[in-house]
Amino acid sequence: MRKLLNKLLIKFGLLITKAPTLLSDKSLATSDAFPAELTEKVSVVEASETPVNPLFDIFSADTNVHKWHHYFDIYTKHFGQYLDRPIKMLEIGVYRGGSLRMWKDYFHPDSTIVGIDIDKTCKDHEIADRNVFVRIGSQADPHFLAEVNEEFGPFDIILDDGSHKTHHQNISFGALFRPALKDGGCYMVEDVHTNYWLKHVDSEDTFIDLSKQMVDLLHEPYFNRKETHFRHGHPEAVHELKLSYLAANLASIAFYDSVVVFDKKTRYLPTSELR
Repeated sequence: MRKLLNKLLIKFGLLITKAPTLLSDKSLATSDAFPAELTEKVSVVEASETPVNPLFDIFSADTNVHKWHHYFDIYTKHFGQYLDRPIKMLEIGVYRGGSLRMWKDYFHPDSTIVGIDIDKTCKDHEIADRNVFVRIGSQADPHFLAEVNEEFGPFDIILDDGSHKTHHQNISFGALFRPALKDGGCYMVEDVHTNYWLKHVDSEDTFIDLSKQMVDLLHEPYFNRKETHFRHGHPEAVHELKLSYLAANLASIAFYDSVVVFDKKTRYLPTSELR
């Protein structure tokens, strides 16, 4: 009943959801399994140094780009493997165009960088002669996303730095992960701290909620099974399973402060071995 009500209320900019109720309390319920020592409040101070890596140097030399400093180590950790060859990158959210230039200067010079934004003025940030393209449309429009993929994809990297609305993040991931991200590709959603800010939560399940569910899907092969089903040479070993697309193609999920990273790679059944 709540889901049906939500669909109606979204049309009027309203929503009944569990998240705002919890977030408005500015507290987080934790399991009793956590010892008190781990949930005790301790002081956290501001950073005294800026990141030390080449990407941050590029960022510091440009203007009209907004990034949180602690993202740069995350970027280099997950994007570093793509530096040795031309790639295709899709960035959701163009804003003032600074990040498109940053990515172009960071990756291989023959890489193609595509930005999408709902703001028509963002088209001014296209640099077609450098393979930097901008297309105008909504990240919540699967048809538009399919058109972008048909024109430029599939992509090695997809970075969602768009509206930060939870239903936009959910729709974009659902529309892009399977058809638009290459095997071996990386899908990153940043600024997910907005999932804890009431004005950005406009879906029953936030993107953080979906990401937590994907942790379960990552372990889908083990549902209702036992270790011998995966043991090499064991009579009970299974040789094929029907799994969800995510379980069959999601290699890993990494959670950081405000960032979630999904690595896509065709998976095989896990194998154990007793020697």
